[in-house]
Amino acid sequence: MYDIIVIGSGPAGYYCAVSAARLGKQVAIVEKHTLGGTGFRWGCLPVKYMLDRVKKIEDVREDLGITVDQSKVYGDIFQKTTMDMENVESKIKQSLEDLHVDIFFGDGECVDRYHYRVGHETLEAKNMVIATGTSPTGIMDIHLDHDTIISHEEAIGLQALPKELIIVGGNVEGIEFASLFTYLDSNVTVIEKEDTILLGNDKDLIKPLEEDLVKRGVRFIKGIGVVKANVHHGCGQVTLEDGQVLNGDKILVTGFRKPNFPKGLTSIGVNTDQEKILVNERLQTNVDNIYAIGDINGLLGMAHVAISQGSLVVKTIDNGDSVPQHYQSLPRAIFTVGEIAGAGYQEWELIQKNIPYHVEKTYFKDTWRGYNKRHDEDFLKVLLDHEGHVLGIWMYGDNVSELVGSLGLLIDKKVTLSEIRESLYVHPTLSEALLETILKF
Repeated sequence: MYDIIVIGSGPAGYYCAVSAARLGKQVAIVEKHTLGGTGFRWGCLPVKYMLDRVKKIEDVREDLGITVDQSKVYGDIFQKTTMDMENVESKIKQSLEDLHVDIFFGDGECVDRYHYRVGHETLEAKNMVIATGTSPTGIMDIHLDHDTIISHEEAIGLQALPKELIIVGGNVEGIEFASLFTYLDSNVTVIEKEDTILLGNDKDLIKPLEEDLVKRGVRFIKGIGVVKANVHHGCGQVTLEDGQVLNGDKILVTGFRKPNFPKGLTSIGVNTDQEKILVNERLQTNVDNIYAIGDINGLLGMAHVAISQGSLVVKTIDNGDSVPQHYQSLPRAIFTVGEIAGAGYQEWELIQKNIPYHVEKTYFKDTWRGYNKRHDEDFLKVLLDHEGHVLGIWMYGDNVSELVGSLGLLIDKKVTLSEIRESLYVHPTLSEALLETILKF
């Protein structure tokens, strides 16, 4: 008998299996497709790898004046990213095997609260952890055909660069792909039914990113939705609410997902709604030895949240403690060519909640390390309450996602203005922008 069976090997499932094995647990992990799931294999990770390569080409062009035809190197970028993902899969497999985690492949089924059937094997465990995630889907009259009307899974595997790409949705996923493909010289149109892209972010964070994408040739259609998508004579077509018809080689549909419920889940009494498995503060379902982690529980669909839940649920199974859910201070990032990243409240949230705050801003070009940076609009801002506690830290610029990893701690621990002032920062670095901003209060 296993201590834990993990269903799904994406970020949540992988970290759950690894954490449990390191605590000496007997662990099995079951995967329907390839190790790594959406997050590692078809989602955020390969997109970032491709963007990293695009950024290197852009750096050469802007810093040295060497022009590279991005469209002609797409094949190389695609091939190298494919190799990267194969290496990631091998790394995941090796890590699990090194920790003596048993790996099973197949589309399994819950038999009862202690048994899971996969192929000809019936696995028995004291606890079951479901980490099956979600899958892209269409909505209403927008149906994926996975050829012309595609999701992110097909988009990262396109062997030919689309000349005309229509992206349905100006959400994080849509804008990340818009950034990638416009830098690869596709003609990109983004359709967003709201009046702004990246809804839920401050305007001063969105503005420089949107302006950069427009300068690169991205066309934004905002405040109007798509009512239908279809294929006409081999070409993708979208029809807008006002009757406009747009044509593209590919139509990328973003933002719509459906839960991957394991077979047999409801027959063994686990409560769900249409979008998720219902869990308590311990990530536990109503069947007390069955847990749900990652996107499938609907708490917050981010890979780093899934990783955290995967690591922490093992201790919860051991001792029954609640899983810390510091989602307000959660570091977040949008991986575009100029990135948005930060932690804590944004200004629009504080205004909406009637929370008084002070804000100061520093441009990275005004730091000693950043004075020669090519983007004058890159900045960092700090939001404080009237007692000097940090409410939020947000920034826009090249690779700023690398600066936000520990910012959540400043908010969780209610770090004060004076405590940050007393901290030491490596000089010269872009991270000094935080100190420069604090000194303005």
